[in-house]
Amino acid sequence: MKKLVFIIDDDPVYLNFMQGHFKQMPDFETRVFQSGPDGIAALETTKPYLIILDHLFTNAPDKTGLDYLKEIRKKQSGVPVIYITGLNDEALKAKTKKLKVADHILKNDAFLIHLRTAMDKLNQPAKGILSKLFKK
Repeated sequence: MKKLVFIIDDDPVYLNFMQGHFKQMPDFETRVFQSGPDGIAALETTKPYLIILDHLFTNAPDKTGLDYLKEIRKKQSGVPVIYITGLNDEALKAKTKKLKVADHILKNDAFLIHLRTAMDKLNQPAKGILSKLFKK
């Protein structure tokens, strides 16, 4: 069974990058949403494996990814979210960390490498004493 990834981003360039990236990985399928409300609405009927969420939306300038992240946490609190943004802002990074994102990635030339690294971290088994106690 393929792992479903929601991509919520209004930037067609980055959407194409991400869709192309996931097409190369046969274990994943994607659903793309170019607006936050559309992505949030889909959570009513579907639980994705992962959500990739952008920060700025030109089609909704009064809301940011932080607003949508809070809504995602209310509807699907256990789904990992990778937060992506073109803003290199430490205060924003601290806010997303507080909202328990799996990773915070800057949109730059190494974006897809960082995305793949973040996804690899999600697939790593837990380490530490609890993982030794509760082995599968």
